[in-house]
Amino acid sequence: MGLNKQLVKTLFSVTIGIGMLIAFGTVNVSQFITTTGVAEFKPVLRRYDGSDITVLNSRHLLDSLDKSMKRIDVMRAEWIKEFDMYKGKANRALKHMTSTLPLERVVFNALTRNVTIHIGVAGGSISACRYGYGYLIRDFMQDILSVPVTVNNAAIGATDSRYYANCMGAHMNIDNLDLVLWEFAANDYTKHLGPWAQEEFTRMILSLANQPQLVFVNFFHGIQIKRRTPCINNERIASVPISEYYDVPSISMPDAVCPIVKKGDYMQFLNEDKSHPNPKNHRLMTTFLVEILHTALSNILDKVESGVWTHTMNVYEQFGDNFKLPKPLFNETQLFLPKCWSALATKRSPNMTLIPIEANGWEAEVGTGINPSRTDLKQFWESKRENASITFRVDIAPYLDLNCTVSIVASSAGHCGKVRAYFDDDEEHSAIVDGRYSYKITKTERISINVKPGNHTITLVALSENPFRLAAIATSYNLNRFV
Repeated sequence: MGLNKQLVKTLFSVTIGIGMLIAFGTVNVSQFITTTGVAEFKPVLRRYDGSDITVLNSRHLLDSLDKSMKRIDVMRAEWIKEFDMYKGKANRALKHMTSTLPLERVVFNALTRNVTIHIGVAGGSISACRYGYGYLIRDFMQDILSVPVTVNNAAIGATDSRYYANCMGAHMNIDNLDLVLWEFAANDYTKHLGPWAQEEFTRMILSLANQPQLVFVNFFHGIQIKRRTPCINNERIASVPISEYYDVPSISMPDAVCPIVKKGDYMQFLNEDKSHPNPKNHRLMTTFLVEILHTALSNILDKVESGVWTHTMNVYEQFGDNFKLPKPLFNETQLFLPKCWSALATKRSPNMTLIPIEANGWEAEVGTGINPSRTDLKQFWESKRENASITFRVDIAPYLDLNCTVSIVASSAGHCGKVRAYFDDDEEHSAIVDGRYSYKITKTERISINVKPGNHTITLVALSENPFRLAAIATSYNLNRFV
Protein backbone atom coordinates (compact mmCIF):
# COMPACT_ATOMS: atom_id res chain seq x y z
CA MET A 1 0.00 0.00 0.00
CA GLY A 2 1.59 3.29 -1.07
CA LEU A 3 1.61 6.61 0.73
CA ASN A 4 -0.91 8.98 -0.86
CA LYS A 5 0.72 12.41 -0.79
CA GLN A 6 -2.50 14.29 -1.49
CA LEU A 7 -4.21 12.54 1.40
CA VAL A 8 -1.35 13.49 3.69
CA LYS A 9 -1.58 17.11 2.61
CA THR A 10 -5.33 17.14 3.18
CA LEU A 11 -5.18 15.48 6.59
CA PHE A 12 -2.57 17.83 7.91
CA SER A 13 -4.02 21.05 6.46
CA VAL A 14 -0.97 21.84 4.38
CA THR A 15 1.00 23.09 7.37
CA ILE A 16 4.72 23.27 7.81
CA GLY A 17 4.39 19.99 9.63
CA ILE A 18 4.09 18.22 6.31
CA GLY A 19 7.76 18.94 5.83
CA MET A 20 8.52 16.68 8.74
CA LEU A 21 7.52 13.77 6.55
CA ILE A 22 10.81 14.46 4.84
CA ALA A 23 12.75 15.09 8.02
CA PHE A 24 11.72 11.76 9.44
CA GLY A 25 11.86 9.63 6.37
CA THR A 26 8.90 9.24 4.04
CA VAL A 27 11.25 7.83 1.43
CA ASN A 28 12.41 4.31 0.85
CA VAL A 29 9.42 3.10 2.80
CA SER A 30 10.13 -0.53 3.62
CA GLN A 31 6.69 -1.69 4.67
CA PHE A 32 3.29 -0.90 6.15
CA ILE A 33 2.07 -3.01 9.04
CA THR A 34 -1.66 -3.00 9.72
CA THR A 35 -2.73 -3.64 13.30
CA THR A 36 -6.25 -3.02 14.63
CA GLY A 37 -7.08 -1.08 11.47
CA VAL A 38 -4.21 1.47 11.81
CA ALA A 39 -1.55 1.63 9.13
CA GLU A 40 1.90 1.88 10.68
CA PHE A 41 4.94 2.33 8.46
CA LYS A 42 8.64 2.19 9.24
CA PRO A 43 10.50 4.54 6.87
CA VAL A 44 14.24 4.27 6.42
CA LEU A 45 16.54 7.25 5.81
CA ARG A 46 19.77 6.40 4.06
CA ARG A 47 23.08 8.21 3.94
CA TYR A 48 24.66 9.11 0.65
CA ASP A 49 26.78 5.96 0.92
CA GLY A 50 23.62 3.86 1.17
CA SER A 51 23.85 2.90 4.86
CA ASP A 52 20.80 3.29 7.10
CA ILE A 53 20.59 6.39 9.27
CA THR A 54 17.62 5.47 11.43
CA VAL A 55 14.25 3.79 11.47
CA LEU A 56 11.33 5.69 13.00
CA ASN A 57 7.88 4.45 13.83
CA SER A 58 4.67 6.31 13.09
CA ARG A 59 4.22 7.54 16.67
CA HIS A 60 7.47 9.53 16.53
CA LEU A 61 6.45 10.92 13.17
CA LEU A 62 2.96 11.92 14.29
CA ASP A 63 4.33 13.50 17.47
CA SER A 64 6.61 15.68 15.37
CA LEU A 65 3.80 16.60 12.99
CA ASP A 66 1.57 17.51 15.91
CA LYS A 67 4.33 19.66 17.39
CA SER A 68 4.94 21.59 14.19
CA MET A 69 1.21 22.07 13.50
CA LYS A 70 0.64 23.52 16.93
CA ARG A 71 3.53 25.93 16.45
CA ILE A 72 2.29 27.22 13.12
CA ASP A 73 -1.29 27.49 14.46
CA VAL A 74 -0.06 29.62 17.35
CA MET A 75 1.84 31.92 14.99
CA ARG A 76 -1.13 32.33 12.68
CA ALA A 77 -3.43 33.03 15.63
CA GLU A 78 -1.05 35.83 16.57
CA TRP A 79 -1.81 37.58 13.28
CA ILE A 80 -5.44 37.88 14.29
CA LYS A 81 -4.92 38.67 17.98
CA GLU A 82 -2.07 41.17 17.76
CA PHE A 83 -2.34 42.62 14.27
CA ASP A 84 -6.06 42.53 13.46
CA MET A 85 -5.54 40.72 10.19
CA TYR A 86 -6.50 37.43 8.66
CA LYS A 87 -4.39 34.97 6.71
CA GLY A 88 -5.36 36.31 3.28
CA LYS A 89 -4.21 39.81 4.15
CA ALA A 90 -0.97 38.71 5.75
CA ASN A 91 -0.03 36.45 2.86
CA ARG A 92 0.17 39.45 0.57
CA ALA A 93 3.65 39.78 2.06
CA LEU A 94 4.59 36.58 0.22
CA LYS A 95 3.40 37.38 -3.29
CA HIS A 96 7.01 37.36 -4.54
CA MET A 97 7.87 33.85 -3.40
CA THR A 98 9.89 32.59 -6.45
CA SER A 99 12.26 29.63 -5.94
CA THR A 100 13.27 27.94 -2.70
CA LEU A 101 15.57 25.41 -4.36
CA PRO A 102 18.72 26.53 -2.47
CA LEU A 103 16.87 26.25 0.86
CA GLU A 104 15.55 22.83 -0.12
CA ARG A 105 19.12 21.70 -0.75
CA VAL A 106 20.25 23.13 2.60
CA VAL A 107 17.43 21.46 4.55
CA PHE A 108 17.78 18.18 2.65
CA ASN A 109 21.49 18.10 3.42
CA ALA A 110 20.96 18.98 7.10
CA LEU A 111 18.31 16.33 7.61
CA THR A 112 20.24 13.55 5.90
CA ARG A 113 23.65 14.37 7.33
CA ASN A 114 22.67 16.08 10.61
CA VAL A 115 24.90 19.06 9.80
CA THR A 116 24.55 22.59 11.10
CA ILE A 117 22.56 25.20 9.18
CA HIS A 118 24.23 28.64 9.20
CA ILE A 119 22.09 31.80 8.90
CA GLY A 120 23.54 35.23 8.10
CA VAL A 121 21.68 38.51 8.61
CA ALA A 122 22.69 41.65 6.70
CA GLY A 123 20.77 44.80 7.54
CA GLY A 124 20.53 48.06 9.41
CA SER A 125 19.25 48.96 12.85
CA ILE A 126 15.92 47.21 12.18
CA SER A 127 17.76 43.88 12.24
CA ALA A 128 20.39 44.79 14.85
CA CYS A 129 18.34 43.77 17.88
CA ARG A 130 18.35 40.78 20.21
CA TYR A 131 14.66 39.99 19.64
CA GLY A 132 15.01 40.10 15.84
CA TYR A 133 13.59 37.75 13.22
CA GLY A 134 17.01 36.17 12.61
CA TYR A 135 17.13 34.68 16.10
CA LEU A 136 13.46 33.71 16.01
CA ILE A 137 13.71 31.76 12.75
CA ARG A 138 16.86 30.09 14.09
CA ASP A 139 14.97 28.86 17.16
CA PHE A 140 12.04 27.69 15.04
CA MET A 141 14.23 25.77 12.58
CA GLN A 142 16.16 24.08 15.40
CA ASP A 143 12.93 23.00 17.04
CA ILE A 144 11.20 21.76 13.89
CA LEU A 145 14.14 20.26 12.00
CA SER A 146 15.99 18.93 15.08
CA VAL A 147 19.36 19.95 13.64
CA PRO A 148 21.81 22.59 14.93
CA VAL A 149 21.17 26.09 13.54
CA THR A 150 23.41 29.14 14.09
CA VAL A 151 22.83 32.79 13.26
CA ASN A 152 25.45 35.45 12.55
CA ASN A 153 23.54 38.69 12.97
CA ALA A 154 25.93 41.04 11.20
CA ALA A 155 23.39 43.86 10.95
CA ILE A 156 24.74 47.30 11.83
CA GLY A 157 22.65 50.41 12.29
CA ALA A 158 22.82 53.26 9.78
CA THR A 159 24.27 51.13 6.96
CA ASP A 160 22.97 50.51 3.44
CA SER A 161 23.32 48.03 0.60
CA ARG A 162 26.32 49.85 -0.87
CA TYR A 163 28.28 49.45 2.35
CA TYR A 164 27.46 45.75 2.55
CA ALA A 165 28.23 45.16 -1.12
CA ASN A 166 31.73 46.42 -0.31
CA CYS A 167 32.13 45.09 3.22
CA MET A 168 30.08 41.90 3.60
CA GLY A 169 33.27 39.86 4.02
CA ALA A 170 34.34 41.97 6.99
CA HIS A 171 31.33 40.82 9.02
CA MET A 172 30.40 37.34 7.76
CA ASN A 173 32.16 34.10 7.00
CA ILE A 174 30.77 34.17 3.49
CA ASP A 175 32.07 30.70 2.67
CA ASN A 176 29.95 29.18 5.43
CA LEU A 177 26.42 30.49 4.84
CA ASP A 178 23.27 28.49 4.12
CA LEU A 179 20.55 31.14 4.46
CA VAL A 180 21.14 34.89 4.02
CA LEU A 181 18.50 37.39 5.11
CA TRP A 182 18.87 40.85 3.52
CA GLU A 183 17.13 43.85 5.13
CA PHE A 184 18.00 47.25 3.64
CA ALA A 185 14.80 48.35 1.86
CA ALA A 186 14.12 51.07 4.45
CA ASN A 187 17.69 52.43 4.66
CA ASP A 188 18.25 52.32 0.90
CA TYR A 189 15.05 54.31 0.41
CA THR A 190 16.07 56.87 3.01
CA LYS A 191 19.43 57.19 1.22
CA HIS A 192 17.75 57.47 -2.22
CA LEU A 193 19.95 54.59 -3.26
CA GLY A 194 19.02 52.97 -6.54
CA PRO A 195 18.86 49.22 -7.20
CA TRP A 196 22.47 48.71 -8.31
CA ALA A 197 23.91 48.13 -4.80
CA GLN A 198 21.24 45.57 -3.94
CA GLU A 199 21.92 43.85 -7.24
CA GLU A 200 25.65 43.79 -6.48
CA PHE A 201 24.93 42.18 -3.10
CA THR A 202 22.56 39.70 -4.71
CA ARG A 203 25.07 38.66 -7.36
CA MET A 204 27.78 38.20 -4.74
CA ILE A 205 25.58 35.90 -2.63
CA LEU A 206 24.39 33.89 -5.62
CA SER A 207 27.99 33.50 -6.82
CA LEU A 208 29.22 31.91 -3.59
CA ALA A 209 30.50 28.37 -3.99
CA ASN A 210 28.12 27.00 -1.33
CA GLN A 211 25.18 28.86 -2.94
CA PRO A 212 23.04 29.78 0.08
CA GLN A 213 19.37 30.70 -0.06
CA LEU A 214 18.95 34.49 -0.23
CA VAL A 215 15.72 36.10 1.03
CA PHE A 216 14.85 39.80 0.87
CA VAL A 217 13.27 40.83 4.18
CA ASN A 218 11.57 44.19 3.57
CA PHE A 219 10.46 46.25 6.56
CA PHE A 220 9.46 49.89 6.79
CA HIS A 221 10.80 52.57 9.14
CA GLY A 222 8.84 55.01 11.25
CA ILE A 223 10.19 57.89 9.15
CA GLN A 224 8.48 56.45 6.08
CA ILE A 225 5.18 55.79 7.87
CA LYS A 226 4.82 59.42 8.85
CA ARG A 227 5.18 60.70 5.28
CA ARG A 228 2.33 61.61 2.96
CA THR A 229 2.64 58.22 1.24
CA PRO A 230 3.29 55.80 4.12
CA CYS A 231 4.89 52.37 3.92
CA ILE A 232 7.07 53.21 0.93
CA ASN A 233 10.55 51.69 0.79
CA ASN A 234 12.92 50.57 -1.97
CA GLU A 235 10.93 47.47 -2.92
CA ARG A 236 9.28 48.73 -6.10
CA ILE A 237 12.49 49.88 -7.74
CA ALA A 238 14.83 47.21 -6.34
CA SER A 239 13.61 44.18 -4.36
CA VAL A 240 10.67 43.31 -6.61
CA PRO A 241 12.42 43.41 -10.02
CA ILE A 242 15.58 41.82 -8.58
CA SER A 243 13.49 39.13 -6.88
CA GLU A 244 11.75 38.23 -10.12
CA TYR A 245 14.89 38.38 -12.28
CA TYR A 246 17.16 36.36 -9.97
CA ASP A 247 14.50 34.04 -8.51
CA VAL A 248 15.01 35.29 -4.94
CA PRO A 249 12.07 35.19 -2.45
CA SER A 250 11.07 38.65 -1.25
CA ILE A 251 8.91 39.35 1.82
CA SER A 252 7.02 42.66 1.98
CA MET A 253 5.94 43.83 5.40
CA PRO A 254 4.35 46.97 3.87
CA ASP A 255 2.13 44.85 1.61
CA ALA A 256 0.91 42.94 4.67
CA VAL A 257 0.16 45.77 7.07
CA CYS A 258 -0.19 49.01 5.09
CA PRO A 259 -4.00 48.92 5.07
CA ILE A 260 -3.80 49.09 8.86
CA VAL A 261 -1.05 51.71 8.87
CA LYS A 262 -2.98 53.99 6.52
CA LYS A 263 -5.80 54.08 9.07
CA GLY A 264 -3.34 55.70 11.48
CA ASP A 265 -2.90 52.69 13.74
CA TYR A 266 0.84 52.32 13.11
CA MET A 267 2.18 52.37 16.68
CA GLN A 268 1.22 48.72 17.16
CA PHE A 269 4.09 47.94 14.77
CA LEU A 270 6.75 50.26 16.24
CA ASN A 271 8.86 50.58 19.36
CA GLU A 272 8.61 53.47 21.77
CA ASP A 273 11.14 55.34 19.63
CA LYS A 274 8.41 55.49 16.93
CA SER A 275 10.97 54.42 14.35
CA HIS A 276 11.94 50.75 14.64
CA PRO A 277 9.76 47.63 14.41
CA ASN A 278 8.76 46.22 17.79
CA PRO A 279 9.05 42.55 18.88
CA LYS A 280 5.54 41.78 17.61
CA ASN A 281 6.52 43.04 14.17
CA HIS A 282 9.60 40.78 14.19
CA ARG A 283 7.43 37.82 15.17
CA LEU A 284 5.15 38.55 12.22
CA MET A 285 8.15 38.62 9.87
CA THR A 286 9.28 35.30 11.37
CA THR A 287 5.90 33.83 10.48
CA PHE A 288 6.48 34.77 6.84
CA LEU A 289 9.92 33.15 6.97
CA VAL A 290 8.31 30.02 8.41
CA GLU A 291 5.96 29.96 5.41
CA ILE A 292 9.01 29.97 3.12
CA LEU A 293 10.47 27.08 5.11
CA HIS A 294 7.14 25.27 4.76
CA THR A 295 7.26 25.79 0.99
CA ALA A 296 10.77 24.36 0.84
CA LEU A 297 9.76 21.31 2.87
CA SER A 298 6.68 20.72 0.72
CA ASN A 299 8.80 20.96 -2.42
CA ILE A 300 11.18 18.37 -1.02
CA LEU A 301 8.18 16.11 -0.47
CA ASP A 302 7.14 16.58 -4.10
CA LYS A 303 10.60 15.51 -5.25
CA VAL A 304 10.81 12.37 -3.12
CA GLU A 305 7.20 11.15 -3.25
CA SER A 306 8.18 8.45 -5.74
CA GLY A 307 10.55 7.01 -3.14
CA VAL A 308 13.60 7.37 -5.35
CA TRP A 309 16.05 8.70 -2.80
CA THR A 310 19.09 8.67 -5.08
CA HIS A 311 17.32 10.76 -7.72
CA THR A 312 16.36 13.41 -5.15
CA MET A 313 19.91 13.52 -3.84
CA ASN A 314 21.20 14.11 -7.36
CA VAL A 315 18.71 16.94 -7.98
CA TYR A 316 20.17 18.92 -5.09
CA GLU A 317 23.80 17.98 -5.66
CA GLN A 318 23.58 18.97 -9.33
CA PHE A 319 21.86 22.25 -8.50
CA GLY A 320 25.18 24.00 -7.99
CA ASP A 321 26.72 22.47 -11.10
CA ASN A 322 23.87 23.65 -13.32
CA PHE A 323 23.49 27.16 -11.87
CA LYS A 324 24.59 30.06 -14.06
CA LEU A 325 24.36 33.68 -12.97
CA PRO A 326 22.44 35.70 -15.58
CA LYS A 327 23.63 38.98 -17.04
CA PRO A 328 23.14 41.98 -14.71
CA LEU A 329 19.67 43.51 -14.76
CA PHE A 330 20.55 47.11 -13.90
CA ASN A 331 24.30 47.52 -14.30
CA GLU A 332 27.54 45.77 -15.07
CA THR A 333 29.39 44.36 -12.05
CA GLN A 334 31.23 47.19 -10.31
CA LEU A 335 32.60 45.33 -7.29
CA PHE A 336 34.73 42.30 -8.16
CA LEU A 337 36.33 40.47 -5.22
CA PRO A 338 35.79 43.33 -2.75
CA LYS A 339 37.89 43.60 0.40
CA CYS A 340 37.10 45.79 3.37
CA TRP A 341 38.75 47.10 6.53
CA SER A 342 35.99 48.34 8.85
CA ALA A 343 35.58 50.07 12.18
CA LEU A 344 31.91 49.07 12.28
CA ALA A 345 31.30 45.89 14.24
CA THR A 346 28.86 43.80 16.22
CA LYS A 347 28.94 42.90 19.90
CA ARG A 348 29.44 39.29 18.81
CA SER A 349 32.63 40.30 16.92
CA PRO A 350 33.59 43.65 18.46
CA ASN A 351 37.13 44.03 17.10
CA MET A 352 37.50 46.56 14.30
CA THR A 353 39.74 45.66 11.36
CA LEU A 354 40.42 49.28 10.41
CA ILE A 355 43.58 50.08 12.40
CA PRO A 356 45.72 53.16 11.59
CA ILE A 357 49.51 53.11 11.49
CA GLU A 358 49.51 56.77 12.54
CA ALA A 359 46.83 59.08 13.96
CA ASN A 360 47.21 62.75 14.88
CA GLY A 361 44.04 64.39 16.12
CA TRP A 362 41.81 61.37 15.41
CA GLU A 363 40.19 59.09 17.99
CA ALA A 364 38.17 55.88 17.93
CA GLU A 365 34.58 56.50 18.97
CA VAL A 366 31.41 54.47 19.51
CA GLY A 367 28.22 56.05 18.22
CA THR A 368 25.57 57.13 20.70
CA GLY A 369 22.24 55.43 21.14
CA ILE A 370 23.53 51.87 21.48
CA ASN A 371 21.42 50.14 24.13
CA PRO A 372 21.51 46.61 25.63
CA SER A 373 18.86 45.34 23.22
CA ARG A 374 21.06 46.21 20.24
CA THR A 375 23.62 43.82 18.78
CA ASP A 376 25.74 46.31 16.82
CA LEU A 377 28.63 48.67 17.57
CA LYS A 378 28.61 51.81 15.42
CA GLN A 379 32.32 52.50 15.79
CA PHE A 380 34.34 54.94 13.68
CA TRP A 381 37.48 57.03 13.61
CA GLU A 382 36.61 60.70 14.22
CA SER A 383 38.70 63.80 13.48
CA LYS A 384 38.90 66.20 16.44
CA ARG A 385 40.32 69.31 14.80
CA GLU A 386 41.17 70.91 11.49
CA ASN A 387 44.25 69.40 9.76
CA ALA A 388 44.04 66.27 11.90
CA SER A 389 45.58 63.41 9.92
CA ILE A 390 45.25 59.62 9.99
CA THR A 391 47.08 57.02 7.88
CA PHE A 392 46.27 53.39 7.10
CA ARG A 393 48.18 50.67 5.32
CA VAL A 394 46.26 48.97 2.50
CA ASP A 395 47.80 45.91 0.85
CA ILE A 396 46.32 44.91 -2.50
CA ALA A 397 47.29 41.49 -3.84
CA PRO A 398 47.90 41.11 -7.60
CA TYR A 399 45.07 39.47 -9.52
CA LEU A 400 45.08 38.90 -13.31
CA ASP A 401 46.95 42.17 -13.88
CA LEU A 402 43.84 44.08 -12.80
CA ASN A 403 43.93 47.49 -11.13
CA CYS A 404 41.65 48.42 -8.23
CA THR A 405 39.02 50.89 -7.21
CA VAL A 406 39.45 52.19 -3.65
CA SER A 407 36.62 53.74 -1.63
CA ILE A 408 36.22 55.17 1.84
CA VAL A 409 33.03 54.90 3.86
CA ALA A 410 31.96 57.78 6.04
CA SER A 411 29.56 57.42 8.95
CA SER A 412 27.76 60.58 7.90
CA ALA A 413 25.66 63.07 9.83
CA GLY A 414 24.36 66.60 9.29
CA HIS A 415 27.19 68.24 11.26
CA CYS A 416 30.10 66.35 9.71
CA GLY A 417 32.87 67.94 7.64
CA LYS A 418 35.19 67.08 4.76
CA VAL A 419 38.55 65.34 4.39
CA ARG A 420 41.27 65.25 1.77
CA ALA A 421 42.33 61.67 0.97
CA TYR A 422 45.45 60.62 -0.92
CA PHE A 423 47.59 57.54 -1.62
CA ASP A 424 51.13 57.10 -0.42
CA ASP A 425 52.68 60.60 -0.55
CA ASP A 426 50.82 61.81 -3.65
CA GLU A 427 48.99 64.78 -2.13
CA GLU A 428 48.74 66.41 -5.55
CA HIS A 429 46.18 63.84 -6.68
CA SER A 430 44.04 63.85 -3.54
CA ALA A 431 40.26 63.42 -3.44
CA ILE A 432 37.82 65.50 -1.39
CA VAL A 433 35.16 63.54 0.49
CA ASP A 434 32.22 65.18 2.25
CA GLY A 435 30.98 63.37 5.35
CA ARG A 436 27.81 65.43 5.68
CA TYR A 437 24.38 63.97 4.98
CA SER A 438 20.87 64.75 6.21
CA TYR A 439 20.56 61.33 7.89
CA LYS A 440 23.03 59.39 10.02
CA ILE A 441 23.94 56.66 7.56
CA THR A 442 26.99 55.25 5.78
CA LYS A 443 28.19 57.16 2.74
CA THR A 444 30.55 55.36 0.35
CA GLU A 445 32.76 57.45 -1.95
CA ARG A 446 35.40 56.37 -4.46
CA ILE A 447 38.75 58.07 -4.04
CA SER A 448 40.56 56.33 -6.91
CA ILE A 449 39.55 53.97 -9.73
CA ASN A 450 42.99 52.98 -11.04
CA VAL A 451 45.19 51.81 -8.17
CA LYS A 452 47.85 49.23 -8.98
CA PRO A 453 48.26 46.22 -6.68
CA GLY A 454 50.92 46.51 -4.00
CA ASN A 455 51.51 47.91 -0.52
CA HIS A 456 49.97 51.36 -0.15
CA THR A 457 49.13 53.93 2.48
CA ILE A 458 45.98 56.07 2.54
CA THR A 459 46.02 59.35 4.45
CA LEU A 460 43.00 61.45 5.42
CA VAL A 461 43.36 65.11 6.48
CA ALA A 462 40.43 66.96 8.07
CA LEU A 463 39.58 70.19 6.25
CA SER A 464 37.59 71.84 9.06
CA GLU A 465 36.75 71.72 12.74
CA ASN A 466 33.63 69.77 11.87
CA PRO A 467 34.33 66.10 12.56
CA PHE A 468 34.71 63.50 9.84
CA ARG A 469 33.76 59.96 10.83
CA LEU A 470 35.59 57.21 8.95
CA ALA A 471 33.83 53.84 9.05
CA ALA A 472 35.72 51.75 6.48
CA ILE A 473 38.14 51.52 3.57
CA ALA A 474 37.25 49.15 0.73
CA THR A 475 38.90 47.87 -2.46
CA SER A 476 37.66 45.91 -5.47
CA TYR A 477 39.27 44.86 -8.74
CA ASN A 478 38.30 46.53 -12.01
CA LEU A 479 37.02 43.95 -14.46
CA ASN A 480 37.78 46.43 -17.22
CA ARG A 481 41.55 46.59 -16.98
CA PHE A 482 41.61 49.84 -18.97
CA VAL A 483 39.51 51.86 -16.53
